[in-house]
Amino acid sequence: MTLVKLPPELLYLILSPLNAYDLVRVRQTCKALKVMIDNSEMLQYIIDLGYFQMMPMGTSERDAPPVTCRKRLRQHDAAWQRFEYKQKCTLPSTMLGPIFEFLGGVYDSAGEDCIYFTRLPSAADSDDPHCWSHPVDATTSVDFTFCVAQDLLVVVAYSPDPRTHAYDIYLRSLTTNDPHTDAAQPTLKALDKDIIDCEIIQSTGHVNVQIMGNYVIMLLWNISVNESMVRDYMQMWDWKTKNGYQFILWFHDGINDCSFIAEDKFLVLDSRGTVEIYYIADKSKPPQCTAKLSLPSLMNHVSYTEAFTGENIIPGTMLPYSRKSYQPSCSFHPSTNDQLIAIHVSVTGKMIANTIDFHRYSFFILRSSILELESLFARSYGPPTLNGPKLLWSTWGPQHTTWFRVEKNEDWQSSLYGFRVVEPINNPPEVPREPRRLRIRDFNPHIARNYHAQDISDWRGRLVDGKLTSIIFCPFTEPLGSALPYREIVSEELFDVDDTLMDESRILLLKKDEFEELQQIDVLVF
Repeated sequence: MTLVKLPPELLYLILSPLNAYDLVRVRQTCKALKVMIDNSEMLQYIIDLGYFQMMPMGTSERDAPPVTCRKRLRQHDAAWQRFEYKQKCTLPSTMLGPIFEFLGGVYDSAGEDCIYFTRLPSAADSDDPHCWSHPVDATTSVDFTFCVAQDLLVVVAYSPDPRTHAYDIYLRSLTTNDPHTDAAQPTLKALDKDIIDCEIIQSTGHVNVQIMGNYVIMLLWNISVNESMVRDYMQMWDWKTKNGYQFILWFHDGINDCSFIAEDKFLVLDSRGTVEIYYIADKSKPPQCTAKLSLPSLMNHVSYTEAFTGENIIPGTMLPYSRKSYQPSCSFHPSTNDQLIAIHVSVTGKMIANTIDFHRYSFFILRSSILELESLFARSYGPPTLNGPKLLWSTWGPQHTTWFRVEKNEDWQSSLYGFRVVEPINNPPEVPREPRRLRIRDFNPHIARNYHAQDISDWRGRLVDGKLTSIIFCPFTEPLGSALPYREIVSEELFDVDDTLMDESRILLLKKDEFEELQQIDVLVF
């Protein structure tokens, strides 16, 4: 008996575990299977999720029939493509502190003696924002972050005994502020003298703490050790396992930023124009560098001064929600199969007419492309070494990235989530602060590839095709390229906004005064 002669119920059971890409391939094999897949709302829903690169997260999606889920998914995407937000609200004044984060639908802000939290509404949940706060010691706290999916709040504070270690990292419940029940120990010690085998002279440099699934990661810059050495460190713990995985790295050439691109891989950027890929292959050893990529080469007397990655979701943050009250209110979130990654750089030096100039640029690349480049490096050079070769920009950059120059009066870092980027369009420099339009770019390759096959008669916006170019722009000495196509829409409405933040269903509009202090935060819900 051939496959197509099986009873429809049995054939459906065989096909339903397949992902969207496999279903599309099966659909192309014969007419009978094509009809079977086309007439199944469930299988079409799987294909739609793959096309829009989304995954269902809300409890309503698990209970609703597939035809309803498909309709909601398409309405969700259409709202973004038409810039049709469903409601607008303003956050309370307690959320206007200078230090803030926006993760998992929760916005937080550091006050003088506590951290304020607000759970934002969504299109499926129009209730007012839910607010709460937890006390902190402002004299010792230096950084914090949280993970809504794991009900985890991480607070970094100076150690009470700096002779033994530099910082304490407290693992607490985001909802209650009690020690987290899943933590193997309530407090982690950063820069333990016995681990780094150095005497810490000064630990007042900048720090940044991140959460990635079971890992807590801490970056530490300009740490003075011994008598005259200054180092940048990265330390990482498995916070759920006592005496579990822990490592510390220090970087010979310094580190500008670090960003996880998979549960066991992360990028490291330095200020010399190098992107390194690290892999956690063996949990008994520190991560190993597996590839080195060069950013575009620069003219003489010009150098990179900063390099960092843009904010985005990382695999491991979208876990099953551990608390019923914290089920995500939005039905769909970007898939972790792939995503857009931003690399922001600044360059400084003598350019035209020997004047000292400063410019900023943003490069966008798909995570899947970076993982392919890791394999290309291994085939070309083998394991990387300290002063060994790098994958040249001409080998990978022009065909995998799209770049934008950031003007002096523009915000440096666009808000990025999934495949979408949102930013306010700046007025000319001679125009004072006035309301501005917002621009959304969608780099989902499926949407760009099928743009002309869709019914876009009632849509606004345009498609920008990807292309290679041989043009060289100052201060670079080789072509940059604009390989990634994207769909762009500009809002008709004007907004009083200076900066933006976004997630899967919201845009936050941050209004500042002339001293760069927050004055108001509005939320657009899509």
